Amino acid sequence: MYFRRAEAPDDPAPPALRLAGSYDRAGLRNLQQLIQLRWIAVVGQVATILVVQYGLGIALPLQPMFAVLAALVLFNLASHLWCRRHTQVSHAALLVGLLVDVASLTVQLYLSGGIANPFVFLFLLQVVIGTVLFVRPAVG
Repeated sequence: MYFRRAEAPDDPAPPALRLAGSYDRAGLRNLQQLIQLRWIAVVGQVATILVVQYGLGIALPLQPMFAVLAALVLFNLASHLWCRRHTQVSHAALLVGLLVDVASLTVQLYLSGGIANPFVFLFLLQVVIGTVLFVRPAVG
């Protein structure tokens, strides 16, 4: 069993163009969800850094770690503004967002223990998100 998108009877556009429009809306929704996930990640990272530093008493390089978070917040604000001004989002824009997320995660893990860090599994989350964002729906 599969689902098809309902077609408007008075839509004069060919099916390929109607389908392209649905991709554009899906790209915009995907970017909005990526922005929301990034906000959750920022809050989670701040909480984790503070708990590890002050709750567990493990010394962390706070200044560089918070600098990475500040850059991520600025990127997310810019993404949000960009998202409000555009109605279409390309795969390239989504890829840039994911690459920024992976880069910030890489730097945070490097600063806090490298491969021995228990949060290294979060790279798998990035792979899952990329797979969900870039899967092409079946046409037909």
